[in-house]
Amino acid sequence: MTKFKAIAAVAENGVIGRGLEIPWHISEDFRHFKRTTTGGVIVMGRHTWESFKGRPLPNRENVIVSSRIKEVGGAKVFGSLEAVAKTYENDERDVWIIGGAKLYGAALPMCSELILSRVKMRPDGDVFFPPFEKMFEPRETLLKGELFDVVRYVRI
Repeated sequence: MTKFKAIAAVAENGVIGRGLEIPWHISEDFRHFKRTTTGGVIVMGRHTWESFKGRPLPNRENVIVSSRIKEVGGAKVFGSLEAVAKTYENDERDVWIIGGAKLYGAALPMCSELILSRVKMRPDGDVFFPPFEKMFEPRETLLKGELFDVVRYVRI
């Protein structure tokens, strides 16, 4: 089975979103996300896709997991995470789970590692990253910044 990886920016209070928006704008983190996921497969839920306003992210294969969406331009649509795993099980590329909260929750048991931007703020929000500390441990800090640090976690 495919070993997914997850990537997210998570505030100190666990917030990853407010509605369909990220409640901060850190250009350096967006560049880190682009560098890390370019050339790979990015897997997202319907709300995350909607936050992109129907525009696929370039230089990555865009995949949506949704029972509501059947077909969109610029992305492949699957009805389940299991179907995604089966389709990409022999793919050499990294398969990145990029959100939202429900998809992270479903995918974490299938992930081999997490790359989390630990955002140094506590914004208001209504979308939270699921608990992961019992499944993963920090392995290394990949990037230290004024507003965030990037930490790589591996499955325990």
